[in-house]
Amino acid sequence: MLKHLALPLGLLLLLTVPMACTEKEQTSLGMDLQDPFTLYEGIRDTAYMTACTIYDDSLWTAGYEYGIFGDYEDAVFGKAEAVVYSQIAIPTTTGINLSDEVVIDSVVMTLVIDTLYPSVPDSTPVPLHVIIKQLDEPMMDSSYRMTLSSQHLKESDVCFFDGEVTYYADSLRLRMNESIYPVLKQKDCSTEEFLKIVKGFSLRLAERSDRMVTVDFSSSETRLTLYYHTPMVESLVYTFVINSETGHCMHFNHDYSGTVLAPIADGTADSLEGSQSLYLEPLGGTRVRLNLQPFLNSFRKAHPWAVVHYAELQLPVSDVDDTKRPLRLLAGRNNAQGPMTMVTDADFTVNPYTYGGFGGYYNKEKGYYRMRVTRHLQELLRSGVDYGTELYIDARRSTAYRTVLNGTATANPVKVVFVYSEKNGQ
Repeated sequence: MLKHLALPLGLLLLLTVPMACTEKEQTSLGMDLQDPFTLYEGIRDTAYMTACTIYDDSLWTAGYEYGIFGDYEDAVFGKAEAVVYSQIAIPTTTGINLSDEVVIDSVVMTLVIDTLYPSVPDSTPVPLHVIIKQLDEPMMDSSYRMTLSSQHLKESDVCFFDGEVTYYADSLRLRMNESIYPVLKQKDCSTEEFLKIVKGFSLRLAERSDRMVTVDFSSSETRLTLYYHTPMVESLVYTFVINSETGHCMHFNHDYSGTVLAPIADGTADSLEGSQSLYLEPLGGTRVRLNLQPFLNSFRKAHPWAVVHYAELQLPVSDVDDTKRPLRLLAGRNNAQGPMTMVTDADFTVNPYTYGGFGGYYNKEKGYYRMRVTRHLQELLRSGVDYGTELYIDARRSTAYRTVLNGTATANPVKVVFVYSEKNGQ
């Protein structure tokens, strides 16, 4: 009967391998792919809230590392337009001296493009009608630093560029009109005087382009280049500064005529109630205000010894157009005094494609934005007062992506889902 126990040596080796593997220590491999709710024991509960849409018309834009220009028209959000204003500066503090011998051959503006909206496949050429005008007054420090998105700077009649150019390979190269030549050709001019003489420029797309272009001002390749020659040298180059080393800002204009958002734009209403829909639009458009005060009152009374282990804000979307939806939403906490601050849980080092520390990224499989708010909820329960949590689109000064969230009275509303435990009397 022993012959029935005999096995080939190769098969014996195969059988021993899994047994050896099971003796290894457990690792954290794959832990970041687990949903956080599976990592906590306790009572699972849901906090519902009140919510409204408010106008975001005073958005600080001066010195921002990106600039957006163009326009779009949307059935829900109406019309939006963005204009960039920028100084033209010289690269030194010793001034500029382009003598009478200098002959200008051409002037080229190079704009490094971070994002094109609507997006297109890589290396796809896109025609854009760009308009660049000189400003009517100097864009000095005091003016651009005080410029909010709801204000604009006056343009002159001098046009530096007005024509079609093709976007390709992440940049735009614009050959300026000769009207800019006498503006740039300054002799024995100090750095400060140059800024006053040149004044600066506006950058926009022709009306009804239905395109938005985001410029990367942090790149040194975003610049204005003058090509010239003299009787002694036939080819020379001078580079002017138009990137983040000099002043720039943006102006946003929204027309909500005929849309549901019209009352908060024209001042008829301070906010738009959020029982059915909540609207998030960038560029000085709209943001959303949430409030958990009714929940705080009832939960603190019913569970005075509760300890929150985990909480996340779930924000289901009601729109279906993925092409317009932003990748991420952010949240700020209002205080009794002082400006709004980021919620305590805010994490800017997150991988949006795992559960290892998400913070406001859109989860396409679940159809909602997820935001960890554990410490935020703990702090609200500790204080017992909610001055409001504000939602807004990440990079809302330089993106055209927008979305609509489910309201508080819908079948799948915005909410905070959390896990807690408690011991009575302790």
